[in-house]
Amino acid sequence: MREHFETADGKHHAPDSHATNSRIEGAESHPGLSDKVWKILVVDDDIDVHEATEFSLNKVTILGRDLQLLHATRGEEVLGYLKSTPNIAVIMLDVVMEEPDTGLRLVGKIRDLGYNEPRIILRTGYSGQAPEDDVIKNYDINDYRTKDELSRTRLITSLTTAIRSYDHIRSLSDTRAGLEMVIESTQRLYSNKNLALFAEGVLTQVAAILRLRFEGAVCAVGGTTGDDQDSMVVMAGLGRFAENVGTELRDVPDVDLTMVQDVAFDNVTPELSDNKIGLRFRTKTGRELVIYFEHNGALPNTDIVLLQVFASNLAICFENLDLINHLGELAFVDQRLGLPNHNAFSRELGGLVSGKTDSATVALISLEEAPQLAVAFGLSFAENVMSAVHDRMRGMLGEPVLIARVGDYIFGVVDSTGTLDPAIISGAFDETFSIMGNRISIAASIGIVSCDPNGQQASDIDRAARSTLLRVMQDHPGTTLLFTPEIGNEIENTVRIKSALQGAVLSKEFRFVFQPKIDITTGAVSGAEMLCRWEMNGENIPPSTFIPIAERAGFSADIALQSLMTIPVFWAKLENAGLPRLPVAINLAVPDICNPDFIEALGRQCEETGLAPELISFEITETQAIAVDADASRGVIALKRRGFKLWLDDFGTGYSSLSHLDTLPVDGIKIDKSFVSTLTREAARGSLAATAKTMADNLGLKSIAEGVETFEQHQIARLLGIECVQGFYYAKPMDPDAFIEWLKRWDMSAHVGD
Repeated sequence: MREHFETADGKHHAPDSHATNSRIEGAESHPGLSDKVWKILVVDDDIDVHEATEFSLNKVTILGRDLQLLHATRGEEVLGYLKSTPNIAVIMLDVVMEEPDTGLRLVGKIRDLGYNEPRIILRTGYSGQAPEDDVIKNYDINDYRTKDELSRTRLITSLTTAIRSYDHIRSLSDTRAGLEMVIESTQRLYSNKNLALFAEGVLTQVAAILRLRFEGAVCAVGGTTGDDQDSMVVMAGLGRFAENVGTELRDVPDVDLTMVQDVAFDNVTPELSDNKIGLRFRTKTGRELVIYFEHNGALPNTDIVLLQVFASNLAICFENLDLINHLGELAFVDQRLGLPNHNAFSRELGGLVSGKTDSATVALISLEEAPQLAVAFGLSFAENVMSAVHDRMRGMLGEPVLIARVGDYIFGVVDSTGTLDPAIISGAFDETFSIMGNRISIAASIGIVSCDPNGQQASDIDRAARSTLLRVMQDHPGTTLLFTPEIGNEIENTVRIKSALQGAVLSKEFRFVFQPKIDITTGAVSGAEMLCRWEMNGENIPPSTFIPIAERAGFSADIALQSLMTIPVFWAKLENAGLPRLPVAINLAVPDICNPDFIEALGRQCEETGLAPELISFEITETQAIAVDADASRGVIALKRRGFKLWLDDFGTGYSSLSHLDTLPVDGIKIDKSFVSTLTREAARGSLAATAKTMADNLGLKSIAEGVETFEQHQIARLLGIECVQGFYYAKPMDPDAFIEWLKRWDMSAHVGD
């Protein structure tokens, strides 16, 4: 009695009980058989043909592998096998089954569906049913035989030819797929700009290429030379190596270190030893990459070739990655001095707000004399100054503190512990520096921010430090200032005012008022000072706030020229009221009198508007230092030649100095109100106001006391012999109409008698 078997159609049939090497089962019942046997699909509606084929191929080995026979009795079952069973090498297909041409139509359908690797041998029991020449020419088959002529020997020969063809096609297909995988893997590795991600990607891609279960590690050796093999740190790992990331490869048990050490540099051929693979690369900068694998199976030659191709691409990827990392490092280094640069400073600020610290200190340090040293002695000398300052601060502040060059002559300091004492920073400049054999004293303006960086933006901390540095450079250069919220608010307000001033200049939004000057001896009004007033968004902005901003922004020249247009209107109103024209004083900023183009424009506009020089004077408001006395002198001389009188305003304060009385040919001085406000009868003779008056007398200059607000101050000014006075005691600044009404009522004797 025959033993039955079940084919793909679900029907039971009886195979030969002796077909031991060709069990008729699906591949899913034999995991791994695809690498050990050739799968042959026998398709015929005659059970006897199946049994005869089983008998003929019993214990047959072709190209070193046994045969596994799969059976189908209908054409539709073939497609089911192809979908569910991989690696079918040969299909032995009957031409005549359900229909006379079932086999031929099935060949076309198999190829149309993309099953191009399996080889097909057509068998027919009807000689001449389909001409052999036409079938071979029109269909992708390997052989076409009648069943009668297909003896055992010829059957084995035909199968051997077909299997050899299939094996060749599979090799080509595997190679092509492997090369495509190598290309894709290389592209993925190129996308990794981080060394750790690159290492993980290498393991993943090699696993896909070799199609083996393996355990392995990628190790990086940074900038080593010689035989320093102990520094191979595991960066990424698979299998048992995964738990050893961050440790030395030599500390991982059962690693063949000898094989790793034997791997030659600059050789893309993998080192193979039993079940181990080793690769090693070294870049031009001296960095090394070591790859070590342990696998569980034999490597075919095709996979070794693919691994070699991948290794070649891997070497290029690693070289490029090393170059990218090197360029990344360069991006954080000042190329001239070799110090951390602004990028490094910004990166360190970003680290502050990551939540790792609750206290930090950030400082910006500007070297005051460095620009002048660069002009006087050359850029190289100034850069030596920068290096010397950095080295001293590095020694005083310690290694954990970042010191970066963030500007031409500005350092940035970041201390993530918040324990840095500001006195240590300023103390770095207490002693002179030895620069190229010279002892140089360097002053520094220092702005310091101490804060809890949590919940803040790095840009906010940077802005606070810059605001503090800006404030100290403007108000007290060469000193140290700690940040307060008020500083940030004032800087922000300054930015808003500067932006609004630009629009105000273009649209001529300024208003000009007049404050009288009184001859202290006669009580007569000897002239008036014209002052600028401005509103921003309906709010009066004090001149002490917007005038310095306008000067620094370069708007003061435009304001001065616009003020000239008000004087003819003022004089016309005086004449209409039956009053004589009064001399008018106009404020000029130091940077403007140093500008010959402005001086020329000023003189030309005075001529065009009929402003007679004998009725016009200019007061030099020195809110900024006169940096170039020669230029200032030329400007003053040019105005003097046109007949204008000039006064040195706010004398004794700010940047004013006695030397200006010699270098600038002025006609008089205005004693600052800060000296007047402190006057008392008892101390009047020894006061700074008295000293200023004496110097003016000795130089043949006139004097005006401004800011007189009390009768006592009026009396003292008269006692000191000051010729002219000005202040709220007499009148506040007024618009032309109010000024004229005040002037009509003015009586010095009546006023002083109050």
